Amino acid sequence: MKKKLSTLEIIIKGHLWVNLPITILICIAFYIIHEFFNQSFNFSLIGGTVIGWIYWDFAVKKWIKWALINNVDSEKLYKIGKRNLLIWSRHDIKQVADKLNKE
Repeated sequence: MKKKLSTLEIIIKGHLWVNLPITILICIAFYIIHEFFNQSFNFSLIGGTVIGWIYWDFAVKKWIKWALINNVDSEKLYKIGKRNLLIWSRHDIKQVADKLNKE
């Protein structure tokens, strides 16, 4: 049996897997688009954000799957994710949970 995860462990793992890489990715993408492709500030910012959003879609599902496999209640995960700006809706959790149940 796996040990019960603390709320702090869930939050830290979420920030390390989701928010930190997204912030770094947006900054790097912005810099590359702005400097190497000579695009405007606004275009570079939008491009970096789009790239970050694509990564978010992948990373948040990985974090949710990890939490559900470690027996974190989906309602608790939703509250933690919402408060810590990791997820926006229960739909993300339900989608990953349904996929896990099929496996």
